[in-house]
Amino acid sequence: MPYLSLYRKYRPRTFGEIVGQRHVTQTLANAVKQGRIAHAYLFCGPRGTGKTSTARVLAMALNCEQGPTPEPCGVCESCLRIVAGSALDVIEIDAASNRGIDEIRQLRERVGLAPAESRMKVYIVDEVHMLTGEAFNAFLKTLEEPPAHVVFVLATTEPHRVLPTILSRCQRFDFHRIGLRDLEATVRSIAEKESIAIDERAVAMLAHAADGSVRDALTLLDQAVAYAEGTISPEVVSEILGGIDFDLIAEFTDVLAARDVAGGLALIDRVVAEGKDLRQLVAGLIDHYRDLLVLAVDPRRAGEALALPEEAAERTAAQARQLTAHEVVRTLDLLADADRELRFSSQPRLVVELAAVRVCGEPSPAREAEAVQEASPPVKAAPQARAARRREKAAAAQAEEVGEAGRAVGEVDLGEVKRRWDEVLAHLRREKQTAVAAFLREAVPTSLEDGVLTLSFNHEFHHDQIVKDPARLETTARAIASVLGIQVRVKCRLASQGEGGAPSQQPKVVQDALTIFPGSEVEQ
Repeated sequence: MPYLSLYRKYRPRTFGEIVGQRHVTQTLANAVKQGRIAHAYLFCGPRGTGKTSTARVLAMALNCEQGPTPEPCGVCESCLRIVAGSALDVIEIDAASNRGIDEIRQLRERVGLAPAESRMKVYIVDEVHMLTGEAFNAFLKTLEEPPAHVVFVLATTEPHRVLPTILSRCQRFDFHRIGLRDLEATVRSIAEKESIAIDERAVAMLAHAADGSVRDALTLLDQAVAYAEGTISPEVVSEILGGIDFDLIAEFTDVLAARDVAGGLALIDRVVAEGKDLRQLVAGLIDHYRDLLVLAVDPRRAGEALALPEEAAERTAAQARQLTAHEVVRTLDLLADADRELRFSSQPRLVVELAAVRVCGEPSPAREAEAVQEASPPVKAAPQARAARRREKAAAAQAEEVGEAGRAVGEVDLGEVKRRWDEVLAHLRREKQTAVAAFLREAVPTSLEDGVLTLSFNHEFHHDQIVKDPARLETTARAIASVLGIQVRVKCRLASQGEGGAPSQQPKVVQDALTIFPGSEVEQ
């Protein structure tokens, strides 16, 4: 006989064999026992959590020759046919490929026919949210008042896409992701039944990678058995997952926490040399720092909040004790920026290296606050007419107080400002100045002369939001100082105006060209 995959071979045949969904199975078993079967059920939940398996067990419970019974025998002709998928009266429909009104009309015509060989006809409609609006509407009357010999079970991973009129006609059951310990027990039990030698750490890794899905866990176990020669070890599981293992993620976290730039770059070299995906490294770090954030905020949640093997959970808790919530959030922000850049970058290694340098190299929050306070002494509020003079004084004060880490304006050209403008915007977002960053996204640096950086705006709205608020101009100057190391005064103008603020007489195409490529007009 052809090989049968583990998740098919060990598909549940009774309510008691369904893992981690007692709130569903107990209710259904009691309903069968009491003869209180609804005409329609809606099973909602993530993939691999037992929705279709539960529907089949319900069909067996209703049609078992010993029943209806909450404990189908599994050996009668009816049960065996349902298990084999050949029962004429248990009809499974994939709504993703049968989603139109014509298919629903055919279903309505067949619903009225009596069962061919069983007590009840059970229709299992998988991914029901894929039905079209017209198909849903055609289904309503049949779903609300089906013949007495028919039960509908609708399954979906996206209940929010099911029409409210359908939801109101069904008993709804929400399936949960399977807990890590339940998944480990399932993998361990099936490995024992199949005489598969597997290391306990490998069991934990498979369960964690399955992310709450029994089907995924057994599929990965199948793959590990085919790959391994002998005992399934953690190294085997790491190879088949093709991702970044926890030990590397934890080691990288230690390096970042110690602000060891050289160590961070060496680890990136190792990841690249091993042929692993840097995007997976960043994704793994984001997941890990999320766990660290939970523990940094509330250490008591270690057991309930982290879906990690025991050893990994202990190491994560130890790292969380060495970090503050502020440090974790700052690192998460930088990693999230890197994750966004990786989607479009042709140089992923450089993106990750820069992120590591920024995490390791940025000053501590306390020192950063002191530096800002020294560079930007508080200025008392002034009338609107004196705003320009105040900005000039603040910029001059900043320029006089640049320390050894600062750079002279002459050391930075306009080209570098343009190349690193996205870094300035990212810095503003990290400093929670998202509104300023949004308005400046529409700006283009067009001139850097005598300590004055000119920004050109195509839209008056964005221009006015910066110019009319002196605090935003100062915030922009501080962000430029933090990223580029230079102190400048920021000047804004509309692209449709000349340098003096008067409307430009140049054609629109010339204005646009000068906005993108700074220079002066020689000849039209």
